[in-house]
Amino acid sequence: MKKPMKPALFPLVLMLLVYSCTAEQAPAPNPGIEPTACDTAVITSSYIMTTISSRCTNGACHKGTGNFVVSDFSTLEKLKTYLKANESIFRERVTSANADMPPRGKLSEGTRDSINCWLSHGMPD
Repeated sequence: MKKPMKPALFPLVLMLLVYSCTAEQAPAPNPGIEPTACDTAVITSSYIMTTISSRCTNGACHKGTGNFVVSDFSTLEKLKTYLKANESIFRERVTSANADMPPRGKLSEGTRDSINCWLSHGMPD
């Protein structure tokens, strides 16, 4: 059998309910700015290097030997050096909707978005 609520607790519970309903709410977001996932995403260099290693430096591609010496992605430092000089080319060829790299099938839209976000945030470690 349930015990009835003690009369002394009822006013306290009622005050808490009333206060919680009238507490000041957070200000509304600025309607002129539409946030995107990239605004709050944390994309790490290690994530990017895992993707680049599995899709770009495997086989004979972009590991600093053969025909792809100019675009050596074998280390984070070499990738960043290349991107600082060739970011627009990289974005067009790898992360754009019209990407032609990697040649064995372009990256998923989510992976391309992550790389673009990482680039937009200045390639943080």
